[in-house]
Parts: sequence; structure tokens; C-alpha cells
Amino acid sequence: MIIYICKFLHLISLFIAGGGGIGSAVIQSIYKKEGKVPEPHLAKGFKVLAFLSLLAIITMWVTGIILLLVIYGSFNLGWAFHMKLFGASLILITAIFINMHLYVSARKSLSPNQKYIKNSGSLSRLGLILAIAGAIGSFV
Repeated sequence: MIIYICKFLHLISLFIAGGGGIGSAVIQSIYKKEGKVPEPHLAKGFKVLAFLSLLAIITMWVTGIILLLVIYGSFNLGWAFHMKLFGASLILITAIFINMHLYVSARKSLSPNQKYIKNSGSLSRLGLILAIAGAIGSFV
């Protein structure tokens, strides 16, 4: 039963994190192309999406570790699995960084540094590619 619950939470979290990341990126890119700054209420929405994505990523880590230990018994699943973990680590680190940056920026009433946002997004996308490729190589 624990396997089914963890898989369910893992996949739901994947959708939440992915949706939040893609949704924010699309909206921000539209504003950037228009040369506009998002309204304050929309900026608050970005912060909520970033936080929900972080919670979802943490949930994926917790459920993934539980699944790994219950199904396989160890982290010794080969190089592809370690590539997946590295990619997932990049995603987690960038999500933590973005949330901290958005929090500090809001607290100081400053706009987020767009260079930080852009670079974090690029690093997170690299992590996503590595995580997906590693998952395919590990669990096929």
C-alpha cells in the first residue's frame, strides 16, 4: 500500500512542480517580450507558484527515497540513477534559491533580479533533462 501512496504523491507532485515552473516561465516571458513588469498581484502569484513547486519537489524527494528503499533496498542502481539524482539535486537547489531570493526581494520591496531568475531557470531545465534521462536509463 505504501508504494501506491508514494507513487501517487510522487506523480501529483511532478505535475504541480512542472505546472508551476512552466506556467511562471511562460507568463514571465510574455511580460519580458512586451517590455512590461508584472503587476504586484501577479508577482504574488509567482511567489505562490514558486513555493508550491518547492513543496512539490520536496515531496518528490521524500516519496522517491521511500520508493527507492522499499522497492530496491539501496541507492546502488548505476550511473543513470546517479545522473537522475544529480539532475533532481539541481532542480531542488534552484527551487530553494529562487524561493529565498523571492522572499528576500519581497521583504526589501525590490523586484527580483531577473538575471538570477533566468540563470536559475536554465539550471533547473538542465536538471530536468538529466533527471528525465537518468530515470529513463534507470527504470526501463
